[in-house]
Amino acid sequence: MPILLAGDIAVVALSLLATASSGLWIGAGSLTPKLVLIASVEVFLFYLADLYNSRLPLGRRELIARILICQGTAAPLVAAAGYALPGFRLGRLAFLELGLTVTLGLLIWRTAWLGSWSLERMTIRVLVVGSGPIGKTIADLAPVSARPFRIIGFVDDDPAAADSIPAGHELLGKIADLSPLVEEMRPDVVVVVQQDRRGRFPANSLLECRLRGIGVEDWPTFYEKATGKILVTELRPSWLIFADGFVKTARTEIIKRLFDVTLASVGLVLMAPVMALVAIAIKLESAGPVLYRQPRSGQNGGIFILNKFRSMREDAEEGTGAVWAQLQDPRVTRVGNFLRKTRLDELPQLFNVLLGHMSFIGPRPERPEFVHSLQTQIPYYMKRLSVKPGITGWAQVRYRYGASVEDSLEKLQYDLYYIKNLSLFLDLLILLNTVQVVLFARGR
Repeated sequence: MPILLAGDIAVVALSLLATASSGLWIGAGSLTPKLVLIASVEVFLFYLADLYNSRLPLGRRELIARILICQGTAAPLVAAAGYALPGFRLGRLAFLELGLTVTLGLLIWRTAWLGSWSLERMTIRVLVVGSGPIGKTIADLAPVSARPFRIIGFVDDDPAAADSIPAGHELLGKIADLSPLVEEMRPDVVVVVQQDRRGRFPANSLLECRLRGIGVEDWPTFYEKATGKILVTELRPSWLIFADGFVKTARTEIIKRLFDVTLASVGLVLMAPVMALVAIAIKLESAGPVLYRQPRSGQNGGIFILNKFRSMREDAEEGTGAVWAQLQDPRVTRVGNFLRKTRLDELPQLFNVLLGHMSFIGPRPERPEFVHSLQTQIPYYMKRLSVKPGITGWAQVRYRYGASVEDSLEKLQYDLYYIKNLSLFLDLLILLNTVQVVLFARGR
């Protein structure tokens, strides 16, 4: 953290000096209070974004997203301080140049820090307590985990454990050997995948690990951090009950509603010309209404009418009733295919947000017919209805359109992660990912 902190402050200081040397009017008074203000705002926001947690491995895309969110928040804060206190005030052109220079400098500096040379430094060394199918699941995550890790070995009392250890890994001993093994191997995290904990749970050894500063995690928590989703098929209800998260306060609800109304209002104003062009394109290509209005399940199972731009031909479900959308769906028109890839078909849902039927960000609203069927096939499926559905969401930016029960299960795991970790920062991160989908037509 000290190196990261010093580097960030150095970037701000050099950017301020470069702007002052460019000949632009940078404001009255000394540069020192301006440097203190800008550096303090940057450090505070980076701290909130967890960018000083050297043990939090971030991919390049997520790092850039977090930095851009912080910079987008820093600009109005610095501007507001300048209006309130003349000593902090910057010239308009200098403010613009400084903002661009600081942002570019931080992106270059932080990306260099994240370079391939630092992968080993960020890789977490994991000791696994237990084995079996869950142990194999944890091992299979290593090449794809968003949280880089390396398994240094397994410990297990099961006589058949040696045969169930994943290929390429080693059984280091029995659970009774955990304390000396931790002393010798010095893992960063001990992951407990034991299913049967009666009489063999190494409570004292794990407590000793915690007191030494070694992380101890149960496997659902480790899996959640590695994948950004919750594995519901192997989950015990007790984990959902006692896990951190799933907190909704009145303050959270108010902030989220203000966030929704603001985004929906601004979105309708900015996107009105685009929506007009989309409506014309739909009318020119095929007969039928511009909007597709359909019942959907909302928060706590309430039914509302969802508005979308029509992307299929008018008689798409005539004679078949409700059926899953498919990849390369023959019912989708050419304009509709483009609308789906760019997610522009979702724009009329901004009216649903203003009416309070939906949130801007949340689980995708599903048809009541599918909800009735899926709740009998997928565990915890109805828990996704504990929050308002959204135009976009964690599942939408991480996974393709649902076209089967298996897809719905996969998306539920992302939805539960979102509900568990609900926060304004996660909403902003999803929003930025959604902008990428729209700009680069990455919808699937």
